[in-house]
Amino acid sequence: MAQTFPWPVTDEELVVNRALENVVAAYGDAGRLEEAWLRKTAANLIFEAYDQGIRDEDGLVHQVLKTLRRGRPGI
Repeated sequence: MAQTFPWPVTDEELVVNRALENVVAAYGDAGRLEEAWLRKTAANLIFEAYDQGIRDEDGLVHQVLKTLRRGRPGI
């Protein structure tokens, strides 16, 4: 299903948004508090990876999941 927004978005914004949704989906059923923490943490990690030059949706998801599995503290 295609996602629509009530405002114009760029291809880059769609890549970042889809990457976030894929990271959350990879964790399956999380409680409300866990999902809120996961979304915030994943969003920060996605933008960090994006700033480092990763622009591919799958690459962003892979990088974030790898970082989360390592248990990187302080995010």
